[in-house]
Amino acid sequence: MIECYSLSGEFYESPECFTEFNEIKNKLDNGQEDIKDFPIEAIISLIDEYSKKISRDRELLREEGVAFLTFYLKKNNINKMVDLNIGNKDYLNTFVDVGNGKYMKAQRRGLICHWIAGNVGTLGVYSLVQSLLCRNSNLIRVPKELISITLGLLKPLKEVQVNLNGIYYKGEDLLKAVSIVYFKSDNIKLNNAMSSMADARIFWGGEEALNSVKKLTQKTTCKDIVFGPKYSFAVMDKEAVESIELEKYLERLVMDIITFNQKACSSPHVVFIEKSIISLDEVCNRFVKVFNKISRKYPVKYIDQGAAAKIINKRGEYGLSLDKMIYNSKCFNYTILVNDNTALEDPIGYRTVFLKEVSDVFDIKNLITSKIQTIGIAFSDKNKALSFTEEVTQRGVDRVIALGSMNIYDYPWDGMMVIHELLRWCSLSLGESL
Repeated sequence: MIECYSLSGEFYESPECFTEFNEIKNKLDNGQEDIKDFPIEAIISLIDEYSKKISRDRELLREEGVAFLTFYLKKNNINKMVDLNIGNKDYLNTFVDVGNGKYMKAQRRGLICHWIAGNVGTLGVYSLVQSLLCRNSNLIRVPKELISITLGLLKPLKEVQVNLNGIYYKGEDLLKAVSIVYFKSDNIKLNNAMSSMADARIFWGGEEALNSVKKLTQKTTCKDIVFGPKYSFAVMDKEAVESIELEKYLERLVMDIITFNQKACSSPHVVFIEKSIISLDEVCNRFVKVFNKISRKYPVKYIDQGAAAKIINKRGEYGLSLDKMIYNSKCFNYTILVNDNTALEDPIGYRTVFLKEVSDVFDIKNLITSKIQTIGIAFSDKNKALSFTEEVTQRGVDRVIALGSMNIYDYPWDGMMVIHELLRWCSLSLGESL
């Protein structure tokens, strides 16, 4: 059974139920036709007004990651993202003369089917907005636990409109090209039916789930965009450690750690610090000070039993070891595990971080694989940061970013320019004589 929570611009607290996707697909096709002639400037303006609407909703802003989302949706950011993806926004509106009798336009790809992971509540909106900028229709399978936040985030879009050159454009029309659905993840028949309709498939999830979905029936022309399991960590060079800004760097790092309970692919699990005149114990004590300060404002609200057991076991292991150190709160507000093994560690989550001192930050380059998504850095020297980034991106890292911004969704993401992937580049060649 397909539980449908939004269709034709309407939202349903109690879902409409369908046994197949035909009716949903037909209505999405109609919605796509309604927005096919929307100028890209109108869509960007609608998204900007939508961001303002969300930023004024105190209830929504309490949800983790929503504040980041509002910045992402602002006009300046969307304009930069579109420009970076396609170079010239005119390609989205008309066939552009590129010389020698040739014209090019970026056309919508069609129906985009999204499979959203359950680790971050705002993922569905990031995925959707980029597709709407391309005027695609969108069928989004959301995990049961994220339905409420997803609907809450999308409803304000229905209330916005903009005037462009005397014509009114409505967010409600964009929502007619969107349907939010749920069905059990192990329902092969429905997964296959959804997949077989897609002109592009966007997957967010763990390795097992992605391997299952990638085996589904698909069109030979279907484009796949995969956001699979990744690993992230942080690095601080000795100049940063020795600087008067150390506690500011640590504050930014702690915010990266506590956001999403380290469930995001961009969450840091290990921190490498370069050996300096500041002792490791001093760094840890300042780290504790910052954690205590931030935890008073953002205490742990919930921790599942499995995670709590893992943290308790690790605390016991490190507390009894002669060659390891541990700094932790009485409850679960933070756990800092210190060892001298230059290696990555299995994620534990819930504000648990491994701290390691290295002689040279460039030593960690041998740890890099294509599984590493984000490295958060605190480097005081731009040239050193560029050299470090060159080394690690050659080995597989997609993204190196200043501490405090690790969980801010930006572009490119996982090495991809998503908007570019959700378009078809079409051409007209008339020859030089015409």
